[in-house]
Amino acid sequence: MDIDDTSSLSSLSDHENDDAPSRHATLSATPAADASGGNRRRSTRVVKKVQTYSPPPPSTRKTKRKRAANEEEEDDAADGEGDNTDKGGSTSPGTIQGDDDEEDEESASEEELEESDGEPDEEELKERRRQNKKAARGGGARRGRGGRPAGGAARKPAAKKVKTATGEAAPAAALESRKKATPKPRKKGKGRATNGDVAVTPMVNNLYGAVFGNNADHDDVAGGWIAKYQKDNADGMKEMINFILKCCGCDNEVTNYDIEDQDSASTTLSQIQDAFSNQQIAEYPLTSKKPAFRKFRQNLSSFIEALIVTAVTQNLVITDPALLENMQVWITAMSSSTLRQFRHTSTVFALDMVSHLSKCARDIRRVVGSTNRQLESEQKKTPQNDARIKALSEKLKESEEKREAIESIIKDIFDTVFVHRYRDIDSKIRIDCIQELSNWLAILPEVFFDGSYIRYLGWVLSDTVPATRLEVVRALIKLFRKKDQVSGLRHFTERFRERLVEMGTRDADTAVRAATVELLDVIREVGFLEPEDIETVGRLLFDSEQKVRRAVVPFFVENINDLYQEKLEELGGEEVVQEALGDEDDEEYEGPTLSWIKLKCLVEALASYDQAEAGEDNEGPSQNLLAEKNWGIVMKVDEIVSRFSLAGAVLWDALDEVRDWEGLARYLLYDHSASRSEGEDAGDGDEVDKQVKKVVALDAKEDVILLQVLNASVTGSIFKGPDPPNKKKPQPRTVKEMEKHKEHVSRSLMTFIPLLLKKFGPVPDAASSVLRLEQLMNLNVFQELRQRAAYSSLLDEINRQFLTHADEGVLKEASAALRHAKTFEDLKEATESKLGQLKDETVTSLGNAVRGKDLATVKFSDASLTDLINTVRRLEHLSGITDCVEILETLLATAGSSKEKLPELKPIDILLELLSRGVATDELVEELTLRVLKSVGYYFMWKIAGLNRAGEDIDDQALEDVIARRKKALDQITTILEKRDEVDAVKIAAASTLLDLATLFVSTSVQRLASVSQPLDKDAQARLMSVFDMVEKTFAKGCGRKLEPDENAEPEDDEESDPSEDEEADESTKLMLEQRLCEYTSKIILAVLAKAVDQKHWRKRLARNQSRMGSNYKEVVNYLDRASVGRPGTRRGAQKKAPAPPAQKKYKSNQKVMDSENEEDVEEVEDAEEEEEEHEEEHPEEEEEELPEPEHEEEQEEEHPGSEHGSEPDPEAEVPAAAEGDQDEVMLDV
Repeated sequence: MDIDDTSSLSSLSDHENDDAPSRHATLSATPAADASGGNRRRSTRVVKKVQTYSPPPPSTRKTKRKRAANEEEEDDAADGEGDNTDKGGSTSPGTIQGDDDEEDEESASEEELEESDGEPDEEELKERRRQNKKAARGGGARRGRGGRPAGGAARKPAAKKVKTATGEAAPAAALESRKKATPKPRKKGKGRATNGDVAVTPMVNNLYGAVFGNNADHDDVAGGWIAKYQKDNADGMKEMINFILKCCGCDNEVTNYDIEDQDSASTTLSQIQDAFSNQQIAEYPLTSKKPAFRKFRQNLSSFIEALIVTAVTQNLVITDPALLENMQVWITAMSSSTLRQFRHTSTVFALDMVSHLSKCARDIRRVVGSTNRQLESEQKKTPQNDARIKALSEKLKESEEKREAIESIIKDIFDTVFVHRYRDIDSKIRIDCIQELSNWLAILPEVFFDGSYIRYLGWVLSDTVPATRLEVVRALIKLFRKKDQVSGLRHFTERFRERLVEMGTRDADTAVRAATVELLDVIREVGFLEPEDIETVGRLLFDSEQKVRRAVVPFFVENINDLYQEKLEELGGEEVVQEALGDEDDEEYEGPTLSWIKLKCLVEALASYDQAEAGEDNEGPSQNLLAEKNWGIVMKVDEIVSRFSLAGAVLWDALDEVRDWEGLARYLLYDHSASRSEGEDAGDGDEVDKQVKKVVALDAKEDVILLQVLNASVTGSIFKGPDPPNKKKPQPRTVKEMEKHKEHVSRSLMTFIPLLLKKFGPVPDAASSVLRLEQLMNLNVFQELRQRAAYSSLLDEINRQFLTHADEGVLKEASAALRHAKTFEDLKEATESKLGQLKDETVTSLGNAVRGKDLATVKFSDASLTDLINTVRRLEHLSGITDCVEILETLLATAGSSKEKLPELKPIDILLELLSRGVATDELVEELTLRVLKSVGYYFMWKIAGLNRAGEDIDDQALEDVIARRKKALDQITTILEKRDEVDAVKIAAASTLLDLATLFVSTSVQRLASVSQPLDKDAQARLMSVFDMVEKTFAKGCGRKLEPDENAEPEDDEESDPSEDEEADESTKLMLEQRLCEYTSKIILAVLAKAVDQKHWRKRLARNQSRMGSNYKEVVNYLDRASVGRPGTRRGAQKKAPAPPAQKKYKSNQKVMDSENEEDVEEVEDAEEEEEEHEEEHPEEEEEELPEPEHEEEQEEEHPGSEHGSEPDPEAEVPAAAEGDQDEVMLDV
């Protein structure tokens, strides 16, 4: 071998040998060494002194290399050599100088080099590099990021075989070039992007264009690629790997050499990954929302299917296993990439390969089974056909071999890709894995329906992402519904049953809970659920989420059906019971029916669930507002919907017995007392009808539950309309049909409601449910049917319930029923007449309760005080639905004994006198004070509203009386605030009433009344502030929030704090605390807007903890700012200045904030703002808007602050830094 060939081989193997530094020194020999070459001609060129090697600066990129440290030193040395050459002969960054796979050839070249007499000098080496560079430029396009040319090498080596992952060799075409195994990143130069971005030429991949082109035939594309691969293995596989890279959104390519050297696939991909990551491309086709990639996943899966089917059909899994093995090597390496683009795309590619391989394996298994049966049949024949048997045996053997090969590939991909990616950090990849595993279980259960594969579904049940858990639950639902395989899931169910029950009852995501309940229902059907689990899941019928309640309905209904069948079997069977009972279709028949038995099962199940949820306490809502002692708060709800009504609403569509509300009403009206007495005497051998009556008898608790279900049934019937004639194809109901149906229901209720009130009126909870039915009626049916007497009788029954019950629920429902009656104009005269009678009787009861007593000093007995509380409670509810001013201002004789006659008083004066007892701490007296404060507040609201409507045509005496009563009320309330030390429910109610009165009188349109009404003094506002501080502090402690410290407040004594408040409250208590804070704050805001209190002081105080007390409080306080913007005279001064340009604003604000070392500047700004605000208040340029009338005040408080401001920002959204800067700038501009 001559010296040129030897030097060339040496240069190709520079990077492979362990003695790389010595070989670099040899190749860069001095002239003296050249002279020792013997026959070699000495070069006459000027020899440049060889520079010593200096390692390049360390790379800032973090790459994963699997090579030894000596190989990295060799690469660095090679880079240093290339950098130290002159510009004219520097090695191209894309030139590859070696081959990792030819270790034998490289060893031989090193031996020949050592035996040679001379070595080429530096200039000849440079000349050869120039030639290699020219050849590389002329050979074709370079690859994008790595810098290696795709072809066009200086010389061509002999043909060789491509190595596979298993070490076997497959035929390969002649390589186009011999190139360096470890590429160097391309250097930046002219025309290159800066900041780490390197210009990359888009990859041109014919396979990619064919797969995702319009109207592409993927079968033809797959067949064409396989033909190309069989012609040239390396070139075909290179195109496939580049196709996968292109699917990842990467334009960097691999070369033929990379395909040959499968052992360095991870290293090559690591370098491509580093180059691609510098491009900072986040979007990739698999997750792109662009229209061009809308069907990307579908087309990719279709191509993979065509590729797998073609490979299996042509038997390449046997004849050429390197095809799929080489693809698997690269896909596995990409699935472990740190870049999500590579990892996700390659994982999807691998999962689709397994899916389509599983389909092929399934088909082959079917062929094997069919062939095996044919073979057995042929072998059983007496004259055996040896040729036929031989052909079938060969076919069976080939099919088995193919099946084993395919299932081996499936297992390899599962072990190398799935087991790592099912717990990937990206939830999308985890979801894809679970989806495909579910498909594999359905496609090839012979392989995947095994505990070693199914267990992955159980492990992902604890995933942190709800979407992943939901996907697992859906997969399990499909799995458990296959009855022929469900026996194999018993061990899985025993292992993960507790986790499934936990997800169904307590998962944070509603959709996951609903889906898990559906899964548990399927598990219950196969008998794998324990009885205690069935009861636990059944209680979800009372869940607060409607989606969960609807999901549990099938589960609950099947449980009811099971109980129903058990009862029928105990009675002798359905046919025996049916014969013993009468004809249900007979209108005159009023006895038990089969539907009553099922309703009895329903009510028993609901009662047991309620007992488990609420314990033994089956009492209704407490009537005492102070009964809730925890944190001293009271929860006020306008409408209480029981859990039984919610359960009945979701069962309306599922149970015909619940939908038949008239049958429910007849069942309730049936006299079960006789059935119980007969049932007690009846034995096992008695008649079936007596046993049935005993079974369907209801107790008092079951009556209440069934009445609430009746409410839900009537509500569903009215709002959903009658049953459609064709249930399979229901048609939407028109408005006229719905109104006609409501009239039909109302006519039936005309008959049932009086009967139900007569039977259940004495029971408070039952009476509340019956009174709620009246609110669903269209009362005009009384006028249409000329049933005024029946309507009057109905109102009399409602009044009787109102006057005879002290239950809060009954009073609330009776008041709502009367308010509903007031909405019908045709019946207004009769309604007002009954309301007048009700007011007279209530006021008379008040007079009788205080007759002959000095209200300031008398000591009531507990019974007398309770009667007085109930009377004032009724007066409070009446004042909430109708104007009671006239009756309250009517003289009421409170004559005492014949010897002593007390002065006559008006009911309103009695209430004001009762306020003087508000300083007492007795529980009953506190309850009375709360009711009186509410009633007095209603009186002044109605009174001011009437005066506003009357205008200035008002009697002077009437104004004097109102002013006098206002003064007395304020004095009494002030006394309560002064003498009650603890901030309890009474003190908070007194403070709220004080704010209401101040707001009402300051904002009235009656000038003579407004002129004598002044804003609250400083002492009163200080008392209101102390109440607000305590309400805010209590809420903060209960919810675990930290308050902004008050700079002017005195330090608190920790020993005096209540230790019970240090513990965080439960969820229901938190809601009540928040409700109390928001209600009290809303009254303060109305007072601020009416200028009844100091605006500047209260604005600053409310805003102190605005961002710390939750979104509801934040929105309540935001209402003050929004209302101020729309009210001239209260707009802040900074808002009048023209805003500066955005850039200047941001610069100015930031500069000020950064230069400020203390808060003095900010305080000066706030003082300037406050002075300007006071100036505007003293000199308003425009007339202020009037506050709404008092009767609408509560509606304003409850109205959502942002309901009329569609452009308001989300209160929960974070404020960007620029916005904060703008706010600072606004303050500084003052």
